[in-house]
Amino acid sequence: MRYSVIIRAYELTPLLVQVIEAVKDQTLQPGEIIIVDSSRDGQLQHAFPTGGVKFVRYPEESFNYSKAINIGVDAATQPYTLVLSSHMLIRSANLVEKGWLEAADRGVEIVYWDLSRDASLSYRAIEINKRCFTGRNGLSNSLALIPTQLLRDRPFREEVFSAEDQEWSRYYLDRFGRPILRIETNDIDYLNPNHGETVWSEIKLMNEELAIGHFVNRRLIMPDRIAHRFLRGVLATLRRRPERARAHFRFAHAMFMANFWRPEGKSRYF
Repeated sequence: MRYSVIIRAYELTPLLVQVIEAVKDQTLQPGEIIIVDSSRDGQLQHAFPTGGVKFVRYPEESFNYSKAINIGVDAATQPYTLVLSSHMLIRSANLVEKGWLEAADRGVEIVYWDLSRDASLSYRAIEINKRCFTGRNGLSNSLALIPTQLLRDRPFREEVFSAEDQEWSRYYLDRFGRPILRIETNDIDYLNPNHGETVWSEIKLMNEELAIGHFVNRRLIMPDRIAHRFLRGVLATLRRRPERARAHFRFAHAMFMANFWRPEGKSRYF
């Protein structure tokens, strides 16, 4: 199995260097590593002058995750594409190979990895099909292996400003009726300083909620869900947590409006 790695990056960090080295150390090594560079100042290229990394510049316009992935896919030369976040650190040298073999044994062509929510559960493989797809458990473009031609035949939609991976998953499951393999593992770490267990971005959360509700699963912005979000705001008010209450009320209002107009947002939330 030959694959290209696509990483979307906007700045040089020690973590990015580790992410790239971890991919290079895989037992199933990539045919190429492509960085879609939106840094504007060339700092990334100066850091990897002879490191076997190919750079594609993002155009001088507002950043869009879908477009960044599509640009990387256009530059890819291998039959498979591994879409990898610049914040996703692989800690197992055989992670890609093991996942690929698991998918091949099951006759599945798409596999993605997610951090296990159970520290005692180091590995679990689950097939996500059309029946069990919720709009939240489709492939994650933080770490996903997909046939390149599939991504060329049907690119990520740029108007889907967030949760573009979930929207693409819905398309794939509807179009082909084949499952996607989800692997939950402790062999990865998502180390985004702008959004994680200790810090979180309200804009990112709202973008994802609206994008999933409008573009993927309309059930998530129905009146009962809006009422639930509103009641959470009331509860936060009673608990004297005004910032959290305002956030819930903003979410409820935005979810209500998404039933009538297509929501708009920016992919870059930092």
